[in-house]
Amino acid sequence: MPIEWPAGLKPKEMTWGRVFNSRAFTSPFTQSQQVVTHPGAFWKCTLSFRAMYEDEERIFSTFLGELQGMAGSFYLYPWRRARAAEAGAARVDGNGLASGSLRTRGWNSSQQVLTRGDYITVNDQLLEVLHDVYSNGEGRATIRVSPWLRRGPSDGDVIEYLNPYAVMRLTSDDEERTVKPLIAGGSIEAREAF
Repeated sequence: MPIEWPAGLKPKEMTWGRVFNSRAFTSPFTQSQQVVTHPGAFWKCTLSFRAMYEDEERIFSTFLGELQGMAGSFYLYPWRRARAAEAGAARVDGNGLASGSLRTRGWNSSQQVLTRGDYITVNDQLLEVLHDVYSNGEGRATIRVSPWLRRGPSDGDVIEYLNPYAVMRLTSDDEERTVKPLIAGGSIEAREAF
């Protein structure tokens, strides 16, 4: 079970991105390429902490200790793209596929419910919304997402859009901090856990 990100611990900087699951096949004769992509892309990040005073460094240290290196996982919330407005009780509409499109229901009717670049979470997978999303009169909408869903969701699965999260794990068992007389610093690297 993933652990919660500690309250009061915020990185000074976060490097954030995706690793896609594509393979390129290059002809040795013409150098033309065919590229095939599959589900299985994941989020990765580096979180940097600088100028932590003792109380914050203790939170950081015990959080890493609780993770036990790569064995543990944690909820990471994308801090920059928080939503404030509720747009309904969104759920998956029908059994979905492992793809880049998601049919949904339960939105407030006939309005824009998501904005390009919003994050949503379905089945513990963080997804980025690729286009503005408008619901129809019945509160249904189709959402194009990246990365692709790794496994097809079930009818009625909840779509978390107000407080989306990724389930992450450290990429290494090594853990260390720089400690000075009054402040400490450090960084962690993580990837999506699945």
